[in-house]
Amino acid sequence: MDPNDPATFKHHYATVNGIHMQYIDENQSSKNALLLLHGWPDLWCGWREQIPYLAKLGYRVVVPTLRGFGETDAPAETSAYGDRTVSTDFAALLDYLQIPTVVVIGHDWGGHQAWRFTQFYPERVIGVSSFCVPYSPPAKEYTPIEEIVKLVPILTYQQYLTTPLAEQEINEHTEAFFKRLFRPISEVKQSTIISIYDMDTKSLVVGRPPVPKSDILPQKVLDYYVEKFQKTGAAGSLQYYKRGKFNFEESKDLDPTINKPALMMLTDDLPLPPEMIKTMESCVPNIEIHCVKNTSHWVLWEKPEECNEHLKNWLSKIYQA
Repeated sequence: MDPNDPATFKHHYATVNGIHMQYIDENQSSKNALLLLHGWPDLWCGWREQIPYLAKLGYRVVVPTLRGFGETDAPAETSAYGDRTVSTDFAALLDYLQIPTVVVIGHDWGGHQAWRFTQFYPERVIGVSSFCVPYSPPAKEYTPIEEIVKLVPILTYQQYLTTPLAEQEINEHTEAFFKRLFRPISEVKQSTIISIYDMDTKSLVVGRPPVPKSDILPQKVLDYYVEKFQKTGAAGSLQYYKRGKFNFEESKDLDPTINKPALMMLTDDLPLPPEMIKTMESCVPNIEIHCVKNTSHWVLWEKPEECNEHLKNWLSKIYQA
């Protein structure tokens, strides 16, 4: 496996929960399984620096491409992307692979899905970890994205991602979009480079100067992202920002407490307010919280060795030899 070349990984396909799903499955003989979940606008290869490392440690590493992305089916209905439905995708994939239990690890939306999968299918999970996205208990009242951004302005970009213009931009300027978004922390705050955290986001690419590819993004990996997103379009992946009402309805009655061993990995990109950390510690009593310094949202690529070391140490406590 070469992290710089997606073609060197073992690609598989299965029909699960009514959709055709693409996934990576390495070290299949191991009984100690990990389920790695990517976010937006990502694919399985967001974990390209972790998959070979974890497989070499002796773990079976299963990395699906989530519904709506890449070679996995992208249903047109927003209702097909609720937390329960997406969680059932993972449970069905594990059934197909005859894997009874896993440690689930997510990044970005994958982090959110890791927390919810643990709640919907606690019997399948023996540990849960998230990079960048903290645990949030299921809401008791539905709050539209328009109201959320008034309370948390840094999430204004999420409202923009629900618009037809965002989808059009990504579809028409796919390579420029990925070049702009996949940047290290040293460039995240430069308005000419990155726009995703603008308080008044009205474009991702249009009207902004072109930028070169970042060093954290190998050319073959960039080409892979562009190919997969151009083939299927951005509509499916953007459903994750439109599905709030369905998430609320499907998750509102879940037990807010997660008693599994947990690992939360923070970055310097968007430090969590102390009250959010307190919520995690009260709802997830067996949680470890660490921060990878001088990293952005793409921490898995910026400092893969440090991320991998944290995973190694935490996993060794769960899968004790």
